[in-house]
Amino acid sequence: MDAIVSGYVERKYFPSAVLSVYDHRGVRALSAFGDAAPDTWYDLASVTKIVTTTLVLFEIEKGHLSMHSPVLSLLPAEKCGNITKERLSGVTVLDLMTHHSGLIAWYPFYCDGGPFYSVLEHALAASERQTGFVYSDLNFMLMGEIFQFVSGMDLRQGVDRYIHDELGIAEIEYGPIEPSKCAVSSYGNQIEKRMCRERGLSFHGWREDGKPIRGACNDGNAFYYWHGVSGHAGTFGTAAGLSQLGLFYLNCDRPVFLKALDVMRDGRGLGFDRSIIFPDGHGHNGFTGTAIWFSRKHDLGAVLLTNKWAWPDGHAPGATNEARVDVFYHLLGQPVPKLP
Repeated sequence: MDAIVSGYVERKYFPSAVLSVYDHRGVRALSAFGDAAPDTWYDLASVTKIVTTTLVLFEIEKGHLSMHSPVLSLLPAEKCGNITKERLSGVTVLDLMTHHSGLIAWYPFYCDGGPFYSVLEHALAASERQTGFVYSDLNFMLMGEIFQFVSGMDLRQGVDRYIHDELGIAEIEYGPIEPSKCAVSSYGNQIEKRMCRERGLSFHGWREDGKPIRGACNDGNAFYYWHGVSGHAGTFGTAAGLSQLGLFYLNCDRPVFLKALDVMRDGRGLGFDRSIIFPDGHGHNGFTGTAIWFSRKHDLGAVLLTNKWAWPDGHAPGATNEARVDVFYHLLGQPVPKLP
């Protein structure tokens, strides 16, 4: 496995990586590559969605909501505009967590900067209702709002209560993180700048191009709008810490958490991805180059943390999913599939 990951570093798919392999007993192997150390913290990006999922599942277990709960019953009605109410009418928690809500994939809330439900109303008014599976950060921004509504805790408090205290995982938390402990995630938000230009939107608070982003979250909405704490992005972690979360699910016998792993729609569980990238198992990717995977069938899991965008010269990295499937399938001794 070390040779496989080293090969991707040498081919400049990413400048650094940490790989952890675990089974039900714990972490069995932990290796670092490039300028990373085994305990380097990485910006988890959308792997945060699995953290949010875990918080929500604890609340479902307590009976505070269910996967079939109407979303509008779990949000402050007085803050939701008419278009938001119309678009979310009939939408359930299951719809949000499997990305079948009809919401658009992305919108730069920071370009407006107003209250969340006001900006959401504007974003929905300016977009068509989506059909089928549309992977959307907006879904998990709303799941973060729902968690706070039903639990009475904010997301940072939820991580303290459930991830740190309940599960005993210290090395997953919302930033900012001490920069010296972290891998660089990128040298600016050039990709989001382009996405805003393509939509005819402007923003004047960008971080400086060429200056390393380290210890503060990369995602624009999480950083500029949510001040580092959102349901869709914002958490940091080490490979060992994220492996502990995978171990919880690998060993879990609690019905609510097991149900979340079932395939429900288009290869998705509740929050979990069950696509071809995650053989015989479950997982999630992050934009920054992070991934968690585990297979209860094979009693095996892995965490692969990379910083694919951390190239000062603007180098275009290779497709990180190639590295992920290479690692995960080789761990099972299975042929590595060609990705679509």
